[in-house]
Amino acid sequence: MANKEEVDVNGDEKKRGGLVKIFLLALIGILVIVISVGGTLFLTGFFDEKPVEFDKDGNVIVLEVEDETDQKETDISQIYSEMERKFTVNLAGSRQFFQFSLGFMTKNDPDTVTNVYNHELAIRSAIILEVSTYSKDQLTTATDKQNVADTIKMRMNQVLIGFENTGGIEEVFFTEFLIQ
Repeated sequence: MANKEEVDVNGDEKKRGGLVKIFLLALIGILVIVISVGGTLFLTGFFDEKPVEFDKDGNVIVLEVEDETDQKETDISQIYSEMERKFTVNLAGSRQFFQFSLGFMTKNDPDTVTNVYNHELAIRSAIILEVSTYSKDQLTTATDKQNVADTIKMRMNQVLIGFENTGGIEEVFFTEFLIQ
């Protein structure tokens, strides 16, 4: 009987040791989460002091701090973006096709980029209809390609003016160009 009691006592100690380990691991996990959240709040400026003034009646007036992102937006002189999907167009008068990707540039107008993505279907249609009128001979030299890019820019601005009453596309760039 004495031997059985000793075995039970040892078994309880092992169970207690396992619970302590689980408790410590849980505590460490919670500590890591708290430190991560605190560090994130600190790095995002959550704890930064906000300037406060008082008016004549003693009421608190919170002053607005100039945001650095506002200054960055005014410093932007060009915004570049790329249309996500490639274009594939049959060339006029042949069995060949023209596959290309487009990027565009606007000057200091993030709304233009948003407008392009909002009306992408109409813009893609206008580009495909325009480019499908070209033959392979009209796409051989760098000047020919620049003329096509200028025409695409004009068509994109026409669509944007039709829907948003403003254009805004300054340049169009080919990011891929393949004729097969």
